[in-house]
Amino acid sequence: MNEKNNEIIFSPPKNSTKLVSYIKKYSKQFIITAITGIAFNSAMVLGPIFQGKLLDAAISSNGMEGILKAGMQFIGITLSFQVARFFKRYYVRDMANRMSGDMRVGIMESILSTDLNTIEKQKVGDMMSTTVGDVDIVVEAIRKTITEIFDTGVLMIAYWVALMSYDIKITLLATIPIPIVISLAQLMRKTVQNKSKEARKANSKTTTHIRKIISQINILRLYGREEAELNRLKEKLDIQASKTAVATVLKNGLAPVYSALASIGIIIVIALGGNKVIDKSWSIGQLTAYVAMFIALSTRTTTAAKLFNIQQGAKASWERVKNLMVKDNAITKLSETTLKPKKMSIKKFSFKYPTGDKYVINNISFNVSSGMIIGITGPVGCGKSALGLALTGLYDYEGNILLEGEELKDIPDNKKLATVTYMGHDPFLFSDTLENNITWGNENPEKLERVLNIASLKTDISKFEKGVKTQVAEKGSKVSGGQRQRISLARALYKDASIVILDDPFSAVDIYTEGKIIEALRQNAKGKFIFIFSHRLESFKYTDKVIVLDKGKIVQMGTHEELSNNEGIYNKIIDSQKFMGVN
Repeated sequence: MNEKNNEIIFSPPKNSTKLVSYIKKYSKQFIITAITGIAFNSAMVLGPIFQGKLLDAAISSNGMEGILKAGMQFIGITLSFQVARFFKRYYVRDMANRMSGDMRVGIMESILSTDLNTIEKQKVGDMMSTTVGDVDIVVEAIRKTITEIFDTGVLMIAYWVALMSYDIKITLLATIPIPIVISLAQLMRKTVQNKSKEARKANSKTTTHIRKIISQINILRLYGREEAELNRLKEKLDIQASKTAVATVLKNGLAPVYSALASIGIIIVIALGGNKVIDKSWSIGQLTAYVAMFIALSTRTTTAAKLFNIQQGAKASWERVKNLMVKDNAITKLSETTLKPKKMSIKKFSFKYPTGDKYVINNISFNVSSGMIIGITGPVGCGKSALGLALTGLYDYEGNILLEGEELKDIPDNKKLATVTYMGHDPFLFSDTLENNITWGNENPEKLERVLNIASLKTDISKFEKGVKTQVAEKGSKVSGGQRQRISLARALYKDASIVILDDPFSAVDIYTEGKIIEALRQNAKGKFIFIFSHRLESFKYTDKVIVLDKGKIVQMGTHEELSNNEGIYNKIIDSQKFMGVN
């Protein structure tokens, strides 16, 4: 995490899949935690000792002066170790919070830099559950482990030494159950880890289902499916609750068993310690101090055993975090210069979705030149959207996409992504201003003005009180469907890429506005390949080439006029649209 002008910027360490890297990164906080932790826990032993002295002073005949002296010593030692405790807690929590931010940034960096073929196979619920829940579990386990190194490890050693200084025989006999408790906790580690994995998987499935319900709430209401989906959610929650309960019992529920075993030694302490008081080897204050320290040692033993189980649960979460954090590439920064090819050739091209096993585009070939507008159409399910996605070069494909003879997939990502722009058939707007949704913060007033004119947005914006500074809200809920589509079009054009891929860009736009936009695209087509994927053919009369797909293959290709005058799918689509009054 970098700190500049008091602004905290999180970033994972270089070796982000090694937990020790995070501790090394925050070595300052760790060292302060270690120093104050050792000081606090070493001084903690003195509390029962001075408490015993205070008790002896109270029952002795030294009077009030002895009691006050012992009392001041007790208060002084208590205050000193509580100050150390404050700084220990502050710095270990500060370190944990920073690690949490770093891990989440690391996961998002990995997701944003991983190729889409891999990302498409991941469930959104799994990624959300890992980024939020598993990171919390891992960081909390780290915090507790570091804390208990001192609050349990150092303190147990300190108590052990203090108890041994009182009586070696009693201490050795009374602490026999302690290694048994720790061994039992170690034996449970595999079971705890496996049950924790099951609980986290169940949590992911529940998260995925909740996300699906929220994203499809309008459809569920229209079809009266709310109760059915709620019942499915209840089933998943029942499974999650049962698996989480088992994991929780194993991690925390065994604590009473550990505590009972560790406390067996108190019988020996009372019996043998009582004899020492009777034969006046110990005072009552010494016995009280010894009992207090032994109970504290037993309690710390239970904490140590419980910590082992928590660590095993966290291991399951860390595996999920680590798997999601592995990244093959750095986040791509777009090149400032875009390629300007004059020829583009598609040869023996085939494509299937990352999660599918069937080709949706099958062995197609065609050639286009810069300055052309290419219309691509066909029946529903013909592969239009698939071809649009495939031409971005973001997904694996078979065959060739050649730009002046250079294979698209072989072009460095920064240049490739600067060369291609894409508008999907389901335009997405961010909860920000209209201007920022188009420019992504890279302001260029002249370019913005140009793309607003092309997308026929100027009249609409003039009616907005704040103009381009108008907030469009999440998913563009404050603008109409047609405006949302044209804002997305403006964003695609603002990139000023050579290859422009527009998937169904006019589905929510009226015919008159569509005509204006096509005319503007024609005027700005120089040096570009503009692909328009649509089932509405009114605008195709302005294209230079029309490609008709059916079942993933090219079945017709030519100009609008040529295809209109020949029998085939294209002509049938035109006739059906005339019948429906689309044209």
